[in-house]
Amino acid sequence: MEIYQRIFEYSPDALLVVDGTGHIVLANAEAESLFGFDRSELIGQSVDMLVPGRFRGAHAGHRAHFMSEAHSRPMGSASELFALGKDGREFPVDIMLSPMILQGNPLVLCVVRDITERKAAEEELARLHAELQLLANHDGLTGLYNWRAFYEHATQLLKTAHRRREAATLLMIDLDHFKQVNDQFGHAEGDRVLQAVASTLKATVRANDIVARHGGEEFVVATLGLNEAESLVFAERLRAAIAAIENMKTPVTTSVGVATLWPHGERMETPRALAELLDQADQALYAAKRAGRNRVCHFNDPAEQQQAEAARQ
Repeated sequence: MEIYQRIFEYSPDALLVVDGTGHIVLANAEAESLFGFDRSELIGQSVDMLVPGRFRGAHAGHRAHFMSEAHSRPMGSASELFALGKDGREFPVDIMLSPMILQGNPLVLCVVRDITERKAAEEELARLHAELQLLANHDGLTGLYNWRAFYEHATQLLKTAHRRREAATLLMIDLDHFKQVNDQFGHAEGDRVLQAVASTLKATVRANDIVARHGGEEFVVATLGLNEAESLVFAERLRAAIAAIENMKTPVTTSVGVATLWPHGERMETPRALAELLDQADQALYAAKRAGRNRVCHFNDPAEQQQAEAARQ
């Protein structure tokens, strides 16, 4: 019997033996250390004293239910448990429960393990994973979606447009004479301009619109449910918002190319449709630049198409 007493006393986990009424009848040295109570303060007291007040009411019900249908419960079977120390500190724990009968009396062996360090490590791992996800899908300078993430989201947007029989619109936005900003004021100022434009775009677009940095000084926006006239109004609002950016060393203007895809047919090859929409928006952007920059052009405007075609010849 002495060997079992030694095992109980020197276990690396906190051990409590609780009777059928929920009172502590035994506690080991690690229980004293973990909870901060001398065992004389624990024995004879309700185990509820070790449960934070916000959980105490529910715990009494759980304890009564467990005693009525006692069964072993291994570590890790409860989602989130907290214990209360003598100093009022709450800390996360994992608990194993093992029912037993001694001289005809029901008892429960409670093995309590402090998992504060494990929880902290899990939270840090989750934080690092979230950061990696952010880096994988977002441009490091502007915080916007990168091209890979944009392609995935825009593909889904086109599928949604096709299913709802709505138009999808894509805007290509290029900063006018951006190279001169870097050459004249340095790359730090160029980065400030890109960040300011990104912030302006995020603040101006609608909640469900997709905004990404296409690379260099070019941005792209995908939106749903706008006809051609509405898409031009939307694009003009973005152009004007960027032109209104203050506190830069030089005014910021943009050229914007717009393309609209209307649903047609029963089936749609989404990758091809997106590629065509990107190409059309790029052609419209080229037309806007040829027309003098700081303006919006739509691919479906015949005059703009003629201008772009003449420029290529």
